Amino acid sequence: MRNLLLLPLLSFSAWPAAYAQQHADCATAMQICKKQVYHIDRAGGEGNDATEAAFVPCFLNGESMGQAEENSTWIAFEIAKGGTLTFTIVPHREEDDIDFVVYRLPANGDCRGKQIVRCMAAGDTRTANSPCMGATGLREGETDTSEDAGCSDAGDNNWLAPLRTAEGEKYVLLISNVTTRGPGFSINFGGTAKLPCDDEPPQKPARDTAKTRTKPTPQPTAPPVSDATPDPIKTIGGRDVEIKENVKVKTRSLKLKIWDNQIEDGDIVSVYLNDKKVISDVYLTNKPKEFEIELPPGREHLITVFAEDFGKAEPNTARVVISDGTKEYVIDLVAERKKQQSIKILVD
Repeated sequence: MRNLLLLPLLSFSAWPAAYAQQHADCATAMQICKKQVYHIDRAGGEGNDATEAAFVPCFLNGESMGQAEENSTWIAFEIAKGGTLTFTIVPHREEDDIDFVVYRLPANGDCRGKQIVRCMAAGDTRTANSPCMGATGLREGETDTSEDAGCSDAGDNNWLAPLRTAEGEKYVLLISNVTTRGPGFSINFGGTAKLPCDDEPPQKPARDTAKTRTKPTPQPTAPPVSDATPDPIKTIGGRDVEIKENVKVKTRSLKLKIWDNQIEDGDIVSVYLNDKKVISDVYLTNKPKEFEIELPPGREHLITVFAEDFGKAEPNTARVVISDGTKEYVIDLVAERKKQQSIKILVD
């Protein structure tokens, strides 16, 4: 994301990690066919064609004067089934500034006919805690399709609206690390659209409407009991749940810190509260990242660190600190492909 000029102007996966030097041009873009997490270990240079992303509108008011390509990585994909497409880009170095441009390609896939459909250049405002730094991408709930350099417009937040795609459409995504050469990023694709290698969910059997069915007599139900103990959660994301430790807290408003307590190797995790994902796609570093969690009604709850990507080595390890304002609990959790460790929260 580009800084504003001070003077007036007339921007895991099972597949191996990719290297930006191999995919620094649109013509040599990294071809993907599945929505999953991809790691780009390094980003450096603009490839052989340094003008293929020049005069991009959302970059025109920045230091680059419209040049969107800097330490670039290009990723190309085709839509097998229409729907929404989202992605989250997380820089491997937290203070790095990431920009991106999404282009729609013509039917023949020729980069010379690409058209901009999403443009993100917002970033560092030269002030602390800029809302346009860190993770970026396309996510549900956003409505804007472009953010200019500098994070100075109302509503700028580093995120753009999802793509609304149709079967057969082709796209290419330019990702630029405008801060420095070297550190890469991770990107996780989502949404309802399907890429050619995505698995289709199992189809539900058709409902039998031929037979006449007698509606059961409604039975009176007891009012819900807020502190009732829920059925134990045995699996999350198809992996067995193992309780590592029980923690007693005095309040439902908790602070959670999480980091990689071993070697940084590209681990990406999400946090589940019971069976609901409440924190998505956290790239673990040796520096703690802090979040707030509000517990729902009920005395017992489960906090689980779920491995979205195992980085360069398994298993996924994380140190978690849970605080209720009066006491802190420090717990090391391990997530594997078949099971993961969880923390049982007991509300006094």
